[in-house]
Amino acid sequence: MKFFDVFSAEAKLIFSDVAIVLTIIGGVLLYSFLYPQPYAKQSVSSLTVSVVDLDRSDVSRQIIYELNATPQVDVLRVDVSKRDALEALEHTQVKAIVVVPAHFKRDLALLTSPTIAIGVDSSYFLIYGAVLEGAMKSVLTYSAKIKVANLLKSQVPLTKAKASFSAYTLKTINLFNKDNSYTQYVVPAVFILILQQTLLIGLGILGGGVNERLKNKNYLHYNDAKTRDVILSRYLIFGFIFFVHMLFYFGFSYELFGITHLAQISELLTFGLVFVLAVMAFGTFLGSLLGSREIATPLVLFSSLPLVFSIGFIWPLEAIPSFIHYLSYISPSTPAIMGFLKLNQMGADMDMLRDELLILSVQAGIYTILGYYFINKKRKKICQNLKM
Repeated sequence: MKFFDVFSAEAKLIFSDVAIVLTIIGGVLLYSFLYPQPYAKQSVSSLTVSVVDLDRSDVSRQIIYELNATPQVDVLRVDVSKRDALEALEHTQVKAIVVVPAHFKRDLALLTSPTIAIGVDSSYFLIYGAVLEGAMKSVLTYSAKIKVANLLKSQVPLTKAKASFSAYTLKTINLFNKDNSYTQYVVPAVFILILQQTLLIGLGILGGGVNERLKNKNYLHYNDAKTRDVILSRYLIFGFIFFVHMLFYFGFSYELFGITHLAQISELLTFGLVFVLAVMAFGTFLGSLLGSREIATPLVLFSSLPLVFSIGFIWPLEAIPSFIHYLSYISPSTPAIMGFLKLNQMGADMDMLRDELLILSVQAGIYTILGYYFINKKRKKICQNLKM
């Protein structure tokens, strides 16, 4: 059986399967628009807060008024005890608690430094940062007023008093995430995982479906086709589709959602080609092991979340057991995500991606050999059955 005949038979098998077409074309395009939507709003505002006013003075009321005036915070409750505020926090009525201590006005008059306590669920770091910023603006601005007033009492001119004190100074320089946003932080990495998982599902459905047919003695073209022609045909078909998908993600999708992309097109194509090749090899090997087409989708989907957290871009590597992180290198997404982030978001050049390129190349070679072995093993069984 000639290569062109094998290629035509594989293409017909792939594009006549609705599940495969919906996954590798419809799923990829749909995810490119749907996934970034929850992160479209880059800043957090109007977070509900409970203020525990233990001082109950005109100064504490002014602090609460100014806190409520910040765009980050909405003072929903003013409680008289910490227990009431904690109950509101536990029942998710508020997102944070601000405690104005007793004798706050007296301590300010005595020129001591009272402490305002802020309690926020820091597992949501944007909420934590927003509440902290709003509290700093209101409290430190009011503190600035008092200090300027004290300078005026000391016969310091108003202009000099204002110039001598600033409420707060914060200079932040973000190297790779200029907007300090979830979109720049999460979406570029997850796009790579989406490309991998959809490609794996497509190849898994194909491989599992072929194995099902072989069990039922429906040999299709596999009794005459050479194993290398089958694998090469799948690589060409899936490779072309997903290489176009990758360019769509890095081009149109990045521009649409304002995601930073610093890589040179030649470097992006080179690294992307190695990545797609490694994923195709992994998917071909995975599909050769599956006994049913239905197994592919849940198997790949259930592995997505562990892969995201074990790679190290969302959860710190220091907080992940080493063996889990090393185990994640079974998947091409681990070196690929780190490589693409360095290349596209951090402006690295190809010389700095040698480790990632080496790992992806080794994966492509090993998984191609394993896929060839298991597919060839099943073809030998076909030949034995035909002789019988």
